[in-house]
Amino acid sequence: MNMYLSLALTISAGIGFGYGLFRLFRDESALYVRMIVFGVGCAMLGRLFATLLYLVNGELFAGFNVGILGIIGSFLFFFSANFWQMDSIVDDGSPKFRKTRLIALVAPLIVAALCAVIFVLYGFNEATISIGIEGLFLALASYFHLKHLIIEDVSFGLIKSIRSYNLLALVYAALCLSEVLVEGFELPLIVTVLECTVLIAFIPVLERGMKKWTT
Repeated sequence: MNMYLSLALTISAGIGFGYGLFRLFRDESALYVRMIVFGVGCAMLGRLFATLLYLVNGELFAGFNVGILGIIGSFLFFFSANFWQMDSIVDDGSPKFRKTRLIALVAPLIVAALCAVIFVLYGFNEATISIGIEGLFLALASYFHLKHLIIEDVSFGLIKSIRSYNLLALVYAALCLSEVLVEGFELPLIVTVLECTVLIAFIPVLERGMKKWTT
């Protein structure tokens, strides 16, 4: 069953990545957009590794593996896109946005809380420590996703146009950590369906927002 769920995630991420390459790489596109497309591509590679490992080995090795690197890589792309490309445009570092910065800390705190629950349920071992490392990168990315979801908009409606994407990214981060939590509650199918939906929707939602930049 886990192999089929992993395969579904691989296919969904592949659809999202392929759509992004076809729709957004034909012409000159912003680096911000390309980094998000590559982030979905990393998710696809991570899920593909897990699928192949299930196929060959029958189970996924506990602990740090290439599949987790794929998830980390995807959120590193998301983080880099927001941190390097977007944040300097919307936040000049002035006290005006101090409240927004503080509220945005809620996202990494929730990620930390989910990791803490995982440690309580499963203890400290190679598998949970690797999840904690993954959680660190999810927390970094989630801070900027929430910040850009709530921060005051700038000229041309730039932030408003990508709020839906940032919301999806927050949901995806929560789902990635929830995969571990739901294993003991027989809910992996529900989480997988939600993850598949988000992975397919990432780029179309971003593309729809991009169109508002020029309208």
